[in-house]
Amino acid sequence: MTALFKPVIASAILLLLIIPVANAADDFVPLETGAMMVGLVGGLALFLYGMDHLASALKTLAGARLRFILSKMTRNRFMAVLSGALVTGLVQSSSVTTVLVVGFVSAGLMPFAQSIAVIMGANVGSTLTAQIIAFRVDAVAPLVMAIGFGLTMMATRKRVAMAGKAILGTGMLFFGMGMMSDAMEPLRTYPPFIDLMAEMQNPVLAIIVAAFFTALVQSSAATTGIIIVLAGQGLVTLDGGIALIFGANIGTCVTALLVTIGKGRDALRTAIGHVLFNVGGVFLWLPFIAQLSEFVTDISFATNGGQTDIAREIANAHSIFNIANVILMIAFVPWIARLIEKIVPPETVIDPPLDPSPKYLMAEVTNTPAAAIALLRNEVIHMGDIVTDVVRRGRENMRKPTSKKLQRISELDDGVDSLQDAIALFASKMRRSELLPGELDRLQNELEVSNHLEAVGDLVAEEMVELVSELMDLRQIPSEERRAQITELFEIAENCLKQALTAYSGDDMETARAVLARDQEFGAKMEVTLHRISDAIGPRDVDIRCYRINVALVERINRLFQRACRIAHVTISGLDGHKAAGDDGQSPPTVTLPETF
Repeated sequence: MTALFKPVIASAILLLLIIPVANAADDFVPLETGAMMVGLVGGLALFLYGMDHLASALKTLAGARLRFILSKMTRNRFMAVLSGALVTGLVQSSSVTTVLVVGFVSAGLMPFAQSIAVIMGANVGSTLTAQIIAFRVDAVAPLVMAIGFGLTMMATRKRVAMAGKAILGTGMLFFGMGMMSDAMEPLRTYPPFIDLMAEMQNPVLAIIVAAFFTALVQSSAATTGIIIVLAGQGLVTLDGGIALIFGANIGTCVTALLVTIGKGRDALRTAIGHVLFNVGGVFLWLPFIAQLSEFVTDISFATNGGQTDIAREIANAHSIFNIANVILMIAFVPWIARLIEKIVPPETVIDPPLDPSPKYLMAEVTNTPAAAIALLRNEVIHMGDIVTDVVRRGRENMRKPTSKKLQRISELDDGVDSLQDAIALFASKMRRSELLPGELDRLQNELEVSNHLEAVGDLVAEEMVELVSELMDLRQIPSEERRAQITELFEIAENCLKQALTAYSGDDMETARAVLARDQEFGAKMEVTLHRISDAIGPRDVDIRCYRINVALVERINRLFQRACRIAHVTISGLDGHKAAGDDGQSPPTVTLPETF
């Protein structure tokens, strides 16, 4: 079921529940159910689509800052809360934050206890969505959409286009809210619905209903939007709206639990932490709904008519609820983490990954070029060990791929990327000191090798993992013989990478030259592998797709070999003084693939 169908089906179920059979009675005017359903379903779909547009645009604009914020601001639980709130506020999605956190924990870049604090912060950041929705400026939504569309279509710079997409999404969000509001207006005088809403004064029932609906659509933003629309029409009291918001906070945990399916213990622990925090917070506040209602009424601004805006009051209650929960529970994060670790004990890891956190970089020595470059070189060698481990796992996974192994390799790439960021940041600080020409050349070489290593990590952990996943989805895993042929080619490239790194770490020109001398061996092996893949093409569409994927895998292995040659070339150029050529003045060997259809 796609994300587009979820709100459609959920909205239809909602209307079937709130428009009872009493519609046929004679004591009140029947509702135009069809028109209402179209308005509600269409409005909710447009609302969610606008929210998705807004979130994706903000995520693109934020770019690498998301990774930097989470990796640098999680050194203690307070900064972890701040980073979670900031990232969620930037991308308007606590799910994105949760996925990033799971990846960081799995890659060993973040302690599990700190991830609980980040999730707490993500809940705070998600309250910004309710605050945006509460503005209810649907009257100017078409103008906002027009401005956003114009920027998107006419912008020549990507950042301006993304800003336009964010504005367009905001306009669609408010326009969808207006559609839902218009669709629900007849319910204001509809006795059965008024009676149903009277039942929502029971906070337990309201929490159950909202939790169920949120779990159904897997979007707390959708539930929040509908609650605010109902409140704006006078169909929900403040107390009832607060209880419904509580239920939405419980229901959103289902999404986090579903995301963890097939993703290991770390992901499950993070999701359970989310559940404990949200459910515990609701139980904590359940006896104090009336007091919270009075408080938000006192602090909310009055409108021109002297009446407070109930939509804003509900949004404020949502914010206070989550912020207060963080304040109350942050001191207990270590105990919460221990409880979760007992609930989900660690699995036995037969082949634990290497630690990707920086081992040698110290900011204090950046103004001492010789020492700083030595530390940088050690860190690049450390990065080479980690990338070699990723490559080994990728090669081993070629023979017996499983979804769990593929996911694990993908998570390890987060550690490689983070280490590359640390190396680049350290080098950028070194540039501020006065470097001699030789020192500057050495610095450039270290950065070049780290760039090649990061590219190798992406090749294996992103591109090759995706290709193998496609084969698994097609249920067309190559035969043992075919996998063995591709693995043999992979082994040559892997061995060349190891040789190149050995040459780099030991300033060994002979070993570096030996890597470059293996181009004919690799080219011949690749040609044989491609011929055998071509010979195995079948007549079905799925056979042709498998052929394309296998050729693409060989192409990635070729690129891995090329990166190994470039690392060897850096060693040679660093030793003989040539920046862009080998000892014979030629470029690194290049092995090309034959043209395929």
